[in-house]
Amino acid sequence: MDQRFLIKVVFLAGAVLMLWQTPLHAQIGNTFAEAFEKKPKPFFQLDGYNSFVRKRGANAIGVKAGVSFNKKIRFGIGYMKLFTDVVDSIEVNPGKYYRGEVKSGYFTTGIEYILYEEDPWQLSFPANIGIGSSYYDYPDGKHTHNKALKGSIILFEPAITGHYKVIRWVGVGFGVGYRIMLKNNTRITDKLSSPLYVLKLKIFLDEIYKSVFQPEENSNN
Repeated sequence: MDQRFLIKVVFLAGAVLMLWQTPLHAQIGNTFAEAFEKKPKPFFQLDGYNSFVRKRGANAIGVKAGVSFNKKIRFGIGYMKLFTDVVDSIEVNPGKYYRGEVKSGYFTTGIEYILYEEDPWQLSFPANIGIGSSYYDYPDGKHTHNKALKGSIILFEPAITGHYKVIRWVGVGFGVGYRIMLKNNTRITDKLSSPLYVLKLKIFLDEIYKSVFQPEENSNN
């Protein structure tokens, strides 16, 4: 059996069991009910993670915005760009070959549940659906970036992530997850499914905004 398939099954089964244990299920239900009683607040953040394609590095960066309910549940939308170290010789026109790098871009939407929060630590369970395209990016001598063999993709990205605040505005982010391809670009041999990991410097833009524009609220907290 495919090892990657086993990883998917184990990860998803573990997530389902964790979330649907009876005591935790009741706790989450109560949390949702209490959270939605509060007025939602907007958030904006830079996003990103590391992964692999063909055992080579594949890093994603992007942005996300949405609303947060009582700092427990967040709904967001965003856009991610995936850059890989995979380079192939591709035939763009009959007899015309170029060196192209596998890339993808996709819009995301999803939910994030805050499992634990006790300053300076936070642990959460985000799950996102992405829709976009993958393609080869290549230079042809006239233009630096051209697209070839473009096709649509749909993916699902569950993860466990967290952070440690070093100071109020800056912290260290960490996490693990899996990128599951629900629909692949059949024109590219790489399917892009991969384990994900996060280890990065994290800037808390919402805290910076509060410090600049809502100093009174901060002094009361």
